[in-house]
Amino acid sequence: MNRNRFAAYADRGYILLAAIFYGLITVAGKYFSDLGFSLYEISLLIMFMPVALLPALLFRKDLRPQPRLFAFYVSFGLIGAGLQLTQFAGIVLGVPVAVVALLLYTQPIWTTVLGRLLLHEAITRRKIISAGLALIGVVFLVEPFSGHVTLNATGVLFAIAAGIFLSLWVIWGRKGGLRGQHFVTSAFGYAFFSSVCLLALYPLARWLFHEEAFVRLDFRNYLLHWRAVAGFTLFAGLTPACLAFSGMRTVEASTAGILLLLEPVSAAILAYLIFAQKPTSMIWIGGGFILFANYVLLQERNSG
Repeated sequence: MNRNRFAAYADRGYILLAAIFYGLITVAGKYFSDLGFSLYEISLLIMFMPVALLPALLFRKDLRPQPRLFAFYVSFGLIGAGLQLTQFAGIVLGVPVAVVALLLYTQPIWTTVLGRLLLHEAITRRKIISAGLALIGVVFLVEPFSGHVTLNATGVLFAIAAGIFLSLWVIWGRKGGLRGQHFVTSAFGYAFFSSVCLLALYPLARWLFHEEAFVRLDFRNYLLHWRAVAGFTLFAGLTPACLAFSGMRTVEASTAGILLLLEPVSAAILAYLIFAQKPTSMIWIGGGFILFANYVLLQERNSG
């Protein structure tokens, strides 16, 4: 019993550590954007994860994705492609790192809605309160009634869309754990199929968007800045993905989503230290509402 309890705490600890490392993602997006990388070039940084994991799969057959789960990983890849593009679009459009990271965690709203539509989960009073608090937080972050426009509206919409994809990412990550997938297998399958989907969608993106800041794709940039690419792959890609998918083998999706709340805190601190993006009072207030919304959901889990 004690061993099972320790394992449960350890898996939650893995997800908390993953959240700290995941805070590097939006910060790195800002860093690569400042280097001149386009949205698509930043999003495709994920393709170096399966390359780094490939040797492990070559030597261990048990780590290779199973053919019967092909449809699962394709859908996971589509979610990953959407998450990559939407979370970095806000950064490219100039939305502060802390705001993008916090808007990602409007996910209680989307988890409640998607849980009802896809999983037929009940919408409780606590869930309604949580969603309402998160919406209030979004209003404070966006400041729609201020006398001046402080944020790029399109960038904010992309960041909110990223919250929807993040909710789906947590659900699919949990599904992989329930199907007995090793965390290395889940990390490889997610990153590989996300990369494939991003490349498959590139002609469509090129047709829809003509701005080079969005759709330029020059692979020489990865070679020119290979040290930064390697650091991103290790610390913002492989490490948190393996930690998160390892923990999700036993931790429920809703609980994992709450534990990942440490990510926007980590991102805000790193953005301040690296880019001197000091959080404004509206960011503190809006972020507080969003974090409290997730705390409300956590209390429902505990009371259940």
